[in-house]
Amino acid sequence: MHGESVTESDTNDELPPTVEDEVIESQILGVNRRKSIGLRPREGAVIDDKADDGPSNKAQALINESRVRAEVEEKKREPKTVAGKVTIEAPKPKTPAPKPRRRRNSFQPAARAKRLDRSRHMEYKYEMRGLLNEIDIPEEHRSNILGTIWARGERQTVADAKEFISEKCEQGVLTEEQESTLNGVVDRYTVRR
Repeated sequence: MHGESVTESDTNDELPPTVEDEVIESQILGVNRRKSIGLRPREGAVIDDKADDGPSNKAQALINESRVRAEVEEKKREPKTVAGKVTIEAPKPKTPAPKPRRRRNSFQPAARAKRLDRSRHMEYKYEMRGLLNEIDIPEEHRSNILGTIWARGERQTVADAKEFISEKCEQGVLTEEQESTLNGVVDRYTVRR
């Protein structure tokens, strides 16, 4: 320490920058803190000027093929010549698109005829059971007569129900008096529908 005096300013200049100094410097100067990925631009890289001039060879080949096909199609469309005369084909009329099919209801109401009244079914059964017992029809035939007369009279026609009654009379199950009584009941429950 003989003649040299060390000042603070001299020591600051010689010391390596601290982490704090680097942070402050990067904030003030806007230096990017990220490390580079290590890639550097190559010097003397060959740039192909032809690439920017137009489509590549493959694309150009496709374009040429497309032009050839278009010319062939155009030749097909040209009017046909017959013995030196030019005939022009009339354009085909466009067929309208088919209308969408509507779903048709498969239900078709039965033709209006004389049938037994559906709304009076329970009333019919009550009356017929009493009547069949009252006019002495054999027990084994009662259920068959009751159900079949109603089924034919309601689903088909009253004439079919009366025909069934006359068949039973012919078979000997019913007498003529019982037949006329049952026909009277059928007539009372008849409606036109």
